[in-house]
Amino acid sequence: MNIKTLSLRGSPYMGIFCSVTDNFALVPGYIQPKELKRIEETLNVVAIPTTIADAHLNGILAKGLGNKFAVASTIEDAEEKLLIKHGIELHKVDDITAIGNLLCIQKNGGIISPLIPEIEHRKLEKFFGITLHSITIAKSELAGSCTLATEKGFLAHPKTEPHEMEMLEKIFKVPGMTTTANYGDPFPGNSILANSYGSIVGERTSGPELARIDEGLHPALHLE
Repeated sequence: MNIKTLSLRGSPYMGIFCSVTDNFALVPGYIQPKELKRIEETLNVVAIPTTIADAHLNGILAKGLGNKFAVASTIEDAEEKLLIKHGIELHKVDDITAIGNLLCIQKNGGIISPLIPEIEHRKLEKFFGITLHSITIAKSELAGSCTLATEKGFLAHPKTEPHEMEMLEKIFKVPGMTTTANYGDPFPGNSILANSYGSIVGERTSGPELARIDEGLHPALHLE
């Protein structure tokens, strides 16, 4: 399994500080060279050290698919130019800053928080070219924190109901698993980076959690 552990400046909450797709990783501007290399090699991406809205919370302020990222409309001009220079297409989300907490997407579809207004919901569908389903997960409106999806599998909050797991499997068209990370964090989107090539989890993640994360993100490898 291509799964590694990492912390950034002592924090194991990788999903808060980084936003990844199969092509790119938006990482904090303060990242160390060895940390950047670990992310690039594990996820097979181009890592771009940057801030969004002058904050290092890229996982909260951006959500991407391929070379497209939805970002907080408060992104600064210099930050926007840097990302465009790398070949990234941007969509600025009106009146929403924490888009990373509210959206979970992969190529087959996605889920979006009911907190997102209908007009912005439709704009995001058009931008990413996928259908977005407005739902809650585990009684939470934080779709992007409660779930994490790749083209191979997905992870969900441990209190996700069986019927919600069935719905997610239909949306993402891949199997999934409920799990915690970082020794009990119920929000996989906050603690894990993952794409089709690998995953990086916070260093506090326990062995049993690592096993569930690997099975959820790479279910084909665990079929008998």
